[in-house]
Amino acid sequence: MRERGTTLEVCVTSNFQSGVVPALQDHPLPRLIEAGLKVTLNTDDPSISAITLSDEYHLALSNFRLPPPVLIECILTAARSSFLPEPEIHALEQFLHKRLAESFHIAR
Repeated sequence: MRERGTTLEVCVTSNFQSGVVPALQDHPLPRLIEAGLKVTLNTDDPSISAITLSDEYHLALSNFRLPPPVLIECILTAARSSFLPEPEIHALEQFLHKRLAESFHIAR
């Protein structure tokens, strides 16, 4: 997957709720990131899982102790992996990078 640049859409809460992982702390998210794979965080089905994307981000930061720059990279990966035209991807990436850096108080 790393060689092909495949992006993984990871839904931590849904994976736990559906039994894909027996416990949240067993989720492979940190190992996927450490392996250098392209990872995005997603909600799967918010109406069934009763979560938001913000909830998934908070979970990644608190339960997995994901450093904010790593979470930001996951969010930017989602933008880069979208099916938008290249100019729109680039504009979205710049917008997100600026806003997220401000939100987490990270110098560019």
